[in-house]
Amino acid sequence: MRITKKQMAVITVLNIVIAGLVGLIFFLRSPRLAEGGGSGGKDVDVVATPHEKLRGPSSGKVKEISRETRLMGSGDESVVFAFSAGGVTYIFGNATVKDYDFDKIGGFLCRMGSDGTILGFTYFDGKMTAAGVVEGGFGVATVTDAGEATEKSVLYLVGDDGDSRELSELDGVAVDIKSFDSKKIVAVTAIGSGTLKLTEFTRAGNGWAAGNSTRISKGLNMQYFGCYLSRDGYIICARAYSSPRYDALALFKFQAGGDAVAYYYGGNDESMLRPYAVLPYGGGFMAVCSYGGEAAVVTVNSDMTLLNRAMLRFEFTDATLTDVNGKYYACFIDANGGVTYEIKENLSRNTIGGAFGARLSAVVNMDGPLFICTTDSAVKFTDGESVLASLDVKQADIRRVIKTGHNEMLIVLSAKGGKALSSPTGGSDVYVIAVKL
Repeated sequence: MRITKKQMAVITVLNIVIAGLVGLIFFLRSPRLAEGGGSGGKDVDVVATPHEKLRGPSSGKVKEISRETRLMGSGDESVVFAFSAGGVTYIFGNATVKDYDFDKIGGFLCRMGSDGTILGFTYFDGKMTAAGVVEGGFGVATVTDAGEATEKSVLYLVGDDGDSRELSELDGVAVDIKSFDSKKIVAVTAIGSGTLKLTEFTRAGNGWAAGNSTRISKGLNMQYFGCYLSRDGYIICARAYSSPRYDALALFKFQAGGDAVAYYYGGNDESMLRPYAVLPYGGGFMAVCSYGGEAAVVTVNSDMTLLNRAMLRFEFTDATLTDVNGKYYACFIDANGGVTYEIKENLSRNTIGGAFGARLSAVVNMDGPLFICTTDSAVKFTDGESVLASLDVKQADIRRVIKTGHNEMLIVLSAKGGKALSSPTGGSDVYVIAVKL
């Protein structure tokens, strides 16, 4: 049968209409990024337009999580610091893409109400490298063009309402911001790989001004662990090393503006003692270390004159150290996972049950210590004898655990999803979850 030109035109129009309908159906049914907000507790296939940023939490996806608030972007979002006060949780972090919840790439502060509702965002220029509680709010440090000739580090003061103002430029990239009293803010910066610097900012009328500072540069690479106040001034704990032959735990004691006196524990070749974490302990300091390639726990007295060492006689790749209620817990990690110990005053130890094969991320006092451990695919809760709960969470980075009631807590973390959480919009999102065991 021969088709006329008129029939051919009709067929062409019909084909175009059918193709359009098929494309529309495909578009409507194609997987979209989940919203993860609202108070209905259901995953939504299409992100609301415009995206609602100041929203309530969703219901948890498993029985142990009562609610979840997800801070989402299509990149990798991470947490730098978190704190809770006055019914508000403050989450400081970094966003790598400008979309969804985030109006800028770089540092952000999210304020969240006690019910998990997002109250507002504050943004900073550059990548956030450190944040901490100071008089009247928080101190936040950022850096732009890190490692370049145009590198710029800035210290901000941030109020409880999220309002921020620039306080000062910093010499080097900030690794710690803290306040030991209401009249001083302390910033510790790393200048390259071999210098640490402490700078005081002191009250000046209604504002703050840069005060005394001390540079620590000993011709070695420095890895910062912490800064503490002693009766003689400041003490900075660090790893001092020069690969591949020298490694030591270093404690630097000084008054701001004065020279630092260095105390080294470790040294060359067989005496190399690599620290992985350091905390104040019994008037001195405790560190988890590698000594001769094997796990060790060491303590140094307050006069810096005596080092005690306990060898654990196995190899490992990483270690953490944490404390709660005057008790200390060391976790040593290898390719098979981790093992956690309670460390006694004489450096003897008890193994923490239920934590085998996991990395110790936090210890919380819940009528006794509750251990929160992570693997690549789970967050585990143990009372020291057995596992109380295991949540399917992928690559969790837990930054804060806040006790909110009997067996109840608020956890601030970044993660790549898992069955216990809403799917992330990008590589990883920031989650604030209320957990009850």
